Amino acid sequence: MKSLFERCYQSGKKLTDKTELLAQELNDSPPAYFDGLNMTLLEGVKPVTKVRLPSGEIKEMLMLGSNSFLNLNWHPRVIEAERNALDKYGSGAGSPPLYSGTTDLHEELETELAKFCGTEAALLFPAGYSGNIGVLSGLCRPGDAIFCDSSNHASLYDGARLSGARVIPYLHLNPKHLERCLKQSEEPGKLIATDGVFSMEGSLAPVDELVRLKEKYDSLLMVDDAHGFWAVGPDGMGTASVFGVRDKVDLHYGTFSKALGSVGGFCAGKRHVIDYLRYYARSTFFSSALPAATAAAILESIRIVKEEPEHLKNLKRNRNFFQSELEKRGINTLNSRSAIIPVLVGDEEKLGKLQMALFDAGIFSNIGTTPAVNASKCRLRLNVMATHSLEQLNFAVETIEKLAKKFQVIPA
Repeated sequence: MKSLFERCYQSGKKLTDKTELLAQELNDSPPAYFDGLNMTLLEGVKPVTKVRLPSGEIKEMLMLGSNSFLNLNWHPRVIEAERNALDKYGSGAGSPPLYSGTTDLHEELETELAKFCGTEAALLFPAGYSGNIGVLSGLCRPGDAIFCDSSNHASLYDGARLSGARVIPYLHLNPKHLERCLKQSEEPGKLIATDGVFSMEGSLAPVDELVRLKEKYDSLLMVDDAHGFWAVGPDGMGTASVFGVRDKVDLHYGTFSKALGSVGGFCAGKRHVIDYLRYYARSTFFSSALPAATAAAILESIRIVKEEPEHLKNLKRNRNFFQSELEKRGINTLNSRSAIIPVLVGDEEKLGKLQMALFDAGIFSNIGTTPAVNASKCRLRLNVMATHSLEQLNFAVETIEKLAKKFQVIPA
């Protein structure tokens, strides 16, 4: 049986049929996890964050639902940098980068990002999602081929489809299948696109194998390391650095909305490629630039990661502790290698009950189910931050174990 959101995705006789069906379904029989999608934060993300529930109740909750892995949102240097930039540049950009949207702060940030990735140049985007759309649809055309890991983020698939190129999915984390697809392709323009860290499970792409294949079949390789940069690898340099092939990746893509806790995206690579995208990536050419104040906050966050290594050290300590303690209790974390720690449930009804029980216990969690993953592989999606204490994480582990037994996710 199809899940609620799968049923309501289908076409109807009229465009409004599916919208009316969703409204009716959510009113009559909402899924057990529905309230968990409608929480409201009453302050910025911290290890313990004040949350307003759909019922109107306000409670402080242990935050395991934020991608702000380093939790630099509250760092006094970041706040001061943004405040100072607001005084000088105001609150918004008011123009695309190619017109009047580029300030000296934007230029400085692009230079810093190119150095970080070991490339010649970098290009900023106003959002992570729109950046992937801009890169793929700006660079590729009908007659090209884009090879996508089947579990890639939706933005990679949307950008690939928008380009008009032939989109060829390959089996998740399966270089052998990718090679068969590359062999069969007759398109001269080939691009392999992959997540670095897969956002629903925390696994890492085999970037060394992808480099080997892109060289063998004269392709470009793009790694979207949204969840990897400043969180994975030596000094937070990302997934490619884990495999020692950072300099072999053609296009490094990243966001500021994960480890750094800000907003925006960027692509780094050879200068002639990046300059091409300045004119053909429509999601930057036709979008207002990041506010200069945001660029200032990002720049300061990057400096802090370099100058204060304890943030990355604490993140590594916390994710290792949390995952190992969950696995000791028989909980399947899908072999995550990042700060994203999934808890496989496999049944949407159990998942909803488990998540709501965690909220009642004071733990904020996310879920992964349709359309992000198949309902039969639905899961909790938990994120640790550098600012969590081991005591907080231990409380979460013990609570998850107790509730997982209660709802028969693991044997009692």
